[in-house]
Amino acid sequence: MMTTSDALPAEAAASLDERPARRSVGRAFLRPLPLAAAVVVLVSVLAALFAPQLAALSGNDPFTYHADALGPDTAPAGALGGVSGDHWFGVEPGTGRDLFSLVIYGARVSLLVGLASTLLATVIGVVLGIVAGAVGGVVEKLVDFATDVTLGFPFLIFAIALSALFPLEAPRALLLTLVIGMFGWPGIARVVAAETRVIVQQPYVVASRVMGARFGHLFRHQVLPNVASTVIVFSCISLPGRIAAEATLSFLGVGMLPPTPSWGRSIGDAINWLLVDPAFLLFPAAALFLVTFSFTILGDTLRDALDPRGGRP
Repeated sequence: MMTTSDALPAEAAASLDERPARRSVGRAFLRPLPLAAAVVVLVSVLAALFAPQLAALSGNDPFTYHADALGPDTAPAGALGGVSGDHWFGVEPGTGRDLFSLVIYGARVSLLVGLASTLLATVIGVVLGIVAGAVGGVVEKLVDFATDVTLGFPFLIFAIALSALFPLEAPRALLLTLVIGMFGWPGIARVVAAETRVIVQQPYVVASRVMGARFGHLFRHQVLPNVASTVIVFSCISLPGRIAAEATLSFLGVGMLPPTPSWGRSIGDAINWLLVDPAFLLFPAAALFLVTFSFTILGDTLRDALDPRGGRP
């Protein structure tokens, strides 16, 4: 029978291995592309947090209509969609709302829904994955069945139908977070369950079980720390998809409702004005692309740094 003293060296060795891993992560993020991506993400987060202050710098907000900035056909007056000293990104066709303000306020919605839905999906996936991998048997089969059902359900159709059923007064950001998060957990649950099956067979876990450790102890102190890096990487990689999902639903008109700014809704509105005012599409689409691309780069960089088979020196 293995004793606690036999299990401790394994855990100590694992903790020592974390130091070079941390140094590898630090070096990975100092490369030009990941560093640029980190700067874009940081700027986007700061813009979302300080949107009112940034909008005030231009003397505008996303809810004021500027009819004087529109021509007779309600298209923006002037070149590049009405870009001027008063309106740095131009104005929204038909309403005259300041596009710079719409873009930075739209970052609030996209990042909030993306981060919150990723957190929700991660929590559900990690809990179900660890329970399925550690307990096994009927519990594992039930989790696998729930995973298959969720993956097989048409997300877009369900989201559109659910949005139509909810009253207009319902908080749309919360609704989007719940819908996107509840459909996002199966992938991470499968990954965590597979890793948990391996972890629970390790000698130090077996020793803890023999000594009477409860499931809660194993969950918090032995399984969860060992799947943490995988969870972080998976979450970073899946985050851009959830930001894009919010934009897609808003683009289809079932996400954020006007006058709340949203990148997806701005892109959807811009389609009708594409031939008249291409600049209206340019700025929201560029913001969405840069943020999702940057999060993808950060996720890939973190995965390469933590995976010894795929990491770079």
